[in-house]
Amino acid sequence: MSRDIALILRGLVANRRLTPQAMSRASGRAESTIRQLLSGAIPPSVEVLHDIAPTMQLPVADLLVIAGLSVDDVTPREGPYEASQEIGSLVAVASWLSRDQVQQLTTRARELGSNDLDQDGARQR
Repeated sequence: MSRDIALILRGLVANRRLTPQAMSRASGRAESTIRQLLSGAIPPSVEVLHDIAPTMQLPVADLLVIAGLSVDDVTPREGPYEASQEIGSLVAVASWLSRDQVQQLTTRARELGSNDLDQDGARQR
């Protein structure tokens, strides 16, 4: 069963031109975990699917259905990424950029992030 799900996930990842490294960075999951998930070596868990859903530009519930997991007990998570769906979109768009463009985007994102810090260096809400 994990291999069937892995095949579907690999297709979705390829369609979005994502790499395990990009998924790891965007989701906060170890690259080895992403690779194992995509190879079918480990079964998908609710926690991992929650983390990769924004990167894949899919609702968590859709990934849970694909994985054959229940969506009944799943509640939205709170976390530092209020705009997680948009972050997934950004990763998908960035995967089409040249290396120079990605460096420019990274520099700009860091500039934007530093603008959101208060006087003590803490993130403003």
